[in-house]
Formats: sequence, structure tokens, C-alpha cells
Amino acid sequence: MEWDKKILLEYVTAATFLVFSGRLLIPTLTGNIENSLNITHTEIGLGMTLLWLFYGLMQFPSGLVSDEIGRKPIASFAIFTFAIAFLIMSFSPNYILFLLSLILLGIGFGSFYTVSLSMISDKFRNKGKAIGAQSAIASLAGITPLLVLPLADSIGWRRLTLIYAAFSLIIGILFYRRVSEKKQRNQVKREGLYNGVKIFKDSNVTLLLFINAVMAFVWIGIISFLPIYLIEEKGISETPAAIIFSLIFFTGLFIRPLIGHLSDAYSKRIIILTILFVSALSCFLITQASSIFLTTLGVILTATVSAFFPIRSNYLMNKWPSKTRGAKMGMYSTVVIIFSSLSPFIIGLGLNNISFNDIFLLFSVIILITAFLVIIIKYLLPILRLLKIG
Repeated sequence: MEWDKKILLEYVTAATFLVFSGRLLIPTLTGNIENSLNITHTEIGLGMTLLWLFYGLMQFPSGLVSDEIGRKPIASFAIFTFAIAFLIMSFSPNYILFLLSLILLGIGFGSFYTVSLSMISDKFRNKGKAIGAQSAIASLAGITPLLVLPLADSIGWRRLTLIYAAFSLIIGILFYRRVSEKKQRNQVKREGLYNGVKIFKDSNVTLLLFINAVMAFVWIGIISFLPIYLIEEKGISETPAAIIFSLIFFTGLFIRPLIGHLSDAYSKRIIILTILFVSALSCFLITQASSIFLTTLGVILTATVSAFFPIRSNYLMNKWPSKTRGAKMGMYSTVVIIFSSLSPFIIGLGLNNISFNDIFLLFSVIILITAFLVIIIKYLLPILRLLKIG
């Protein structure tokens, strides 16, 4: 596929920014939306779960079809879909239409993500650096809470989502007109389905998928409820809470490319274990923090939860050949995100009985257990097998 690298990277990263910024809109504007539509935390949690569920459901079919007909048509469809979703959200008069807009956002965001990874991986030899750069742009979307709160106060959250719709439409038109792709048929759908299912035969991929599901569950929970947690549980006012929330993504702006670069040169297993232990520590620190300084430090360290994603993508994109990459990554991402999409709804329900602190403490314990399982599976079990053979 003969794409111009510069043009491709410009529009993929621009759309990636919209995707990740759009995913932060609802958590940041939770209070505004709840007051406007007269809904509860549980109903917001259900909406976010639907967004993430459809985000996950679209991973495999979008990757599968892109392997057959090309990446550009699927990516274009995705961008126009979330443009329409933002438009519907801006005019939604009730909760049902608001849920519909979130479902469409999930469809658009999910269709774009897998295909964008495949587009970059098809073109760039140093996949870790390229994917790390894309992840950095995703982290740059962390400025969203800082920008949208004052804008929402001055023009309203509906006009704000209308602006997102306009920018998405412009990016979609430019992407469709300027990004070129050679027509090429790689595999038929039956082959793609087989290649997608085949990933579960690889024990290394299965273990990585398990770790990924845990980290994604925690990450989605964090970005869905952290602003409200900081306001309601920690007693931090709205603007400082938005600033602290943004620091996760600003930290990711540096740590994601670094992890992507390190994963090209060093043991991915050691890097993953380090990420797991630091992530567990960060969630625990937030629960124990009694000052805004320690809370902020804990929030900054939670950026390591998302630092797992570029190393995962680097490993899988190097492992799978180009012509089956979309279907395999799509199947992998679908399983991970469908599981992790339950996080906002479970947390929303759980908040009826337990506190935000309890939720984050559970996050810490879950990640820590995952780290020890990795040590057992990858280090202790091989030693025990050797001793048994000996």
C-alpha cells in the first residue's frame, strides 16, 4: 500500500485526537449532562458501558473488512459515524437519544481504532516508535477537561458537542480526499474469521489478552469516574479536579512513546511487570492520599495503566503479518473491550453500596494479583517443570 507517510500520519493522529478527546467528554461533563437530562451516576455509567461495548464489538468486523477491501473505506466510515454521533448528542432532548449518540460514538471510535493501528503498522518499519507517537497524541487529548469545562460553562455542553461534530466532519472529508490507498484484496471474510479465532491458540497472546483485559477494565473505570471521584470523595473543586484529571494524559504524552521505544529494544516481559506494579501502587496511593499533593501524585502515576497499550500493540503488530493483522487485532481488541466495557456500569451500581475509595482499592488489588499471576506463569511454572523433569 503506497500511502504518503506524512499525510497518513497527519490525519490518523488528528482523528485519534478526536477519538480520545471525545471519550473524555462524558466523564468531564458528567455533572452538566446529569443536571440537563435529570439522570443519575448509574445511568451515566450505563451510557459509558454502551459506548465501550460497541467500541469493542466493532473492533473485529472493522479489522476483518479492512483486510479485505482496504483500510481507507473503513476509517472514513468511522470518522463520519462519530461526526453524526456528536451531532445527535448536541440536539438530544432526552436520555434515550443521548444513549443512541453514545452507541454511535462507540461504533465510530471502535471502527477507527483497529484500522488506524493497521494503517500505521503497514507503513512504518519501527512500529514501536510510530504506535508510541500515536499514543502520545491520544495522551495529548488529556487537555480536554481543561478546555471543555470553561467552554461548557460559557456556551453549554450541547454547543460544545456540536463543535466536535463540525471538526469530525472536516477531518473526515479531508481524510477521504487526501489519503490514498492502492486497491488490494488480501483475504476473504472466511479466512479472516479463521485468522481471528486462531489467535487463541497462542498461549503468549492469550496471557497478554488477559493482562490487557484487566488493565483496560481499570483504565476505563478510571477515566469514566475520576473527575466525579475527586469532587465528591476528595472534596476538590471542579476546576482543580479537571486539571488533576488532565495530568494523567499529559504524563501519558511522555510515558507512552518512551514505553513504545523501550519495547523495541528491551524485554517486554520485564516492562509489563514494572507497569503492573506501578499501576497497582498508583491506585492504592489515591485511596490513601489525605492531601491534594498526594492525590495528584497518585493520579499522575495512574498514567502507567495506559502505558501498557503501546507495548501490547508493538508486540502484536510485529507478531502478525500485514494481510491478517486487521482481523487478528480486531478479534483481540473485541474480546478485551467487551469485557472491560462493563467497568462503568459495574462501578455505577457499586457506588450505591460502597465508596469511590473502595473501588480504587479494588483496582489496586486486581492489578497486583495479575502481576503475581504473570510471575507464576512465566517464571515459576517453567522452573517447576524443569525440576520435575530433572
